[in-house]
Amino acid sequence: MVEYGIMAIQSITQKKNIIILGAGFGGSACARTLEDIRRAHPTSFQDFNIVLIDKKNYYLYTPALYEIATTAADDATPLALKRAVGIPLEDIVAHTSIKFVQGNVTHVDLTSKNISLEDGTTIPYEYLVYAIGSEPTYFGIPGVKEHAISLKWLEDAIRIRAEVKRKYDTKLSGEKLTVVIGGAGPAGIEVAAELVGYIAKLNQKTRKTILYSPTIIDGGARVLPGFDDFTVKKATARLISLGVTIKCGFVITRADEKAVYTKSAPPAPSTAATPPQEHVPVEEVLPYDLFIWGGGVQASSIPSGDCLAKEKRGRIETNQCLTCAATGENLEITKNAFAIGDVACFIDGKTKRAMPGTAQVAVAEAKAVAYNIHQSIEGKPQAPFVPKSSYLFVIPVGGKYAIAKIGPLRFSGFSGWVFAQLVELYYFYSVTRNPAIIRRWWRDIKIFTRND
Repeated sequence: MVEYGIMAIQSITQKKNIIILGAGFGGSACARTLEDIRRAHPTSFQDFNIVLIDKKNYYLYTPALYEIATTAADDATPLALKRAVGIPLEDIVAHTSIKFVQGNVTHVDLTSKNISLEDGTTIPYEYLVYAIGSEPTYFGIPGVKEHAISLKWLEDAIRIRAEVKRKYDTKLSGEKLTVVIGGAGPAGIEVAAELVGYIAKLNQKTRKTILYSPTIIDGGARVLPGFDDFTVKKATARLISLGVTIKCGFVITRADEKAVYTKSAPPAPSTAATPPQEHVPVEEVLPYDLFIWGGGVQASSIPSGDCLAKEKRGRIETNQCLTCAATGENLEITKNAFAIGDVACFIDGKTKRAMPGTAQVAVAEAKAVAYNIHQSIEGKPQAPFVPKSSYLFVIPVGGKYAIAKIGPLRFSGFSGWVFAQLVELYYFYSVTRNPAIIRRWWRDIKIFTRND
């Protein structure tokens, strides 16, 4: 633990604590919303601390990680890259009553309402918010975890950038740099498209001609599973125009240090009256110089024993007010515990499906939980979380090109890219409330557009 010493921890324990585990999109938004409510209703919070706990000391803007992995800027040192997508949490909590504790949570005792940190510190809580996000999942595919680099954390992105450059430097002009990417979701197609510009920039600098055609592999029938036809068609056309090879309908069966092994996935069940033909898997071996994994995530490990009800991906099941569901007969054990974002499994009452793990959903859930905590403090009934019918999204697909949706509007190309930059500025400002963030945002744009 870094931010607070023994005396400061003692001051935290002198009041009741609202503890938020995780300082990502959801956690930061929840802390900020609680602070806004506290300022509007100071007497309600006079006996409470708002405590934000995270093992890192910075807020990470994960949608820009593909930029970190592919920037060719000479002045983009690891420290400069961290500054581009990470905001120090001390800047976020500055001029607020929010208390930040840097530490690794090792156990949550829901019975005694205590949080234990790796250094032995114990902090009691009155209200608890799980916002610990997600981690890569490899679906038990042999060799993938050992040989692929995931694109989930800042360290992953910096490592991908370094490995691409290292592999590039070993190639002679006319040779091919082979990158295989597992997963055709947003992370997979973003890094595949942007790597094209990275290699082109390296060719320009070194005056070599290294051939490059990344391959995306996904078991689904098309890229961006779950997205609408407009987005899928635009993304597919853009990827093909950049020279990206798309192998949808193939699953990765295993990987080693030299190659990825795939086989064709069985076709989706047919609705026609004719009986389905027997599926004979087609197996392929794809040698690679670099293997990047963007094939999926699961809820981060939850150090709470067996007290929380979880679904198959490890997410905490919640009720309609985002309160955690408990196992066993002691349902009161999670009365004041909430879950939001990637770690929560909230079932939309209209669609009967779990809400997707997007930044917009996490922020919306965070605001709902902050409101319900205030309601509970004042002895008032909590309100069910009502999701929007749709949320905005932005998917960059190489250079100054992105596909965006806001409400009923869908657009792509340069206008989509401009919208993506404005969304990034919005998130940075929303967690800092500091106009100075605009200067930093503009500096980052200049760094990341040097491949374009």
